Amino acid sequence: MINFSKYKDIIITHGLCSGLSIRMNVYIYLVDGLLFDTGPSALHKDTAKFFSQQTIEQVALTHVHEDHSGMAHWLQKNKLVPIYLHPEAIKTAEKRGKYRLYRRFIWGGREPFYPQAMPKVIRTERYAFEAIETPGHTEFHHVFYEQDQGWLITGDLYIGRKVVLALYEENMLQMIATLEKVLQLDFDTMFCSHAGVVLKGKEKMRQKLDFLTELQGKVRELRAKGLTDGEIDKIIYPKKQAIKTLSGGEWSSYNIIHTI
Repeated sequence: MINFSKYKDIIITHGLCSGLSIRMNVYIYLVDGLLFDTGPSALHKDTAKFFSQQTIEQVALTHVHEDHSGMAHWLQKNKLVPIYLHPEAIKTAEKRGKYRLYRRFIWGGREPFYPQAMPKVIRTERYAFEAIETPGHTEFHHVFYEQDQGWLITGDLYIGRKVVLALYEENMLQMIATLEKVLQLDFDTMFCSHAGVVLKGKEKMRQKLDFLTELQGKVRELRAKGLTDGEIDKIIYPKKQAIKTLSGGEWSSYNIIHTI
């Protein structure tokens, strides 16, 4: 089941994906005919109904992960709309997603779709969103900035202030550089794919940067004492993480330490 709400002109859909003791909120945003991310195919029944009832003229994907692009195939087939994606991720999108079982169980699969290269600016009748490259969560990730409104569509750039887990392809050095870059923008409200609408967004984003830079300092101190990243991980994140075992190591705190 998905729930609906509005923030100014933005229609917000909120769904919950769960399984294997994992629960994750999923938000997608529709404004003036422009859809940001599609949500996962695990929510197919409700999102397909929602999409069928809405005017959707174009789709912008923050990145190609299945919880963000799982319904892209359906939209392309049924709404005949252009879908924009980072050009370096297009070849990945054109092939069916291959994921470990736990990911398919929680998010569902991803059928192939055929996106267009992301333009520098995506315009609607009333708004203009600048597409900004933001590597870190994955190498080919965008956020979308509406300067006049102070809005930032953040995909998986924010999620939360503290970072306790990272996917194997995340890079915290890239994330720190990206956060520093994004904090140069004049925005107030963030629209996160997993945290929803975040007011005082710039302040919250700065808190995440502060957390990571402080963590980076601790890790460097411990490395200077001769500790390995594995040893440092056990010191900073001593709690056992079930998702590390479930995911075969795709998700772990070690992925944070190793890349910071």
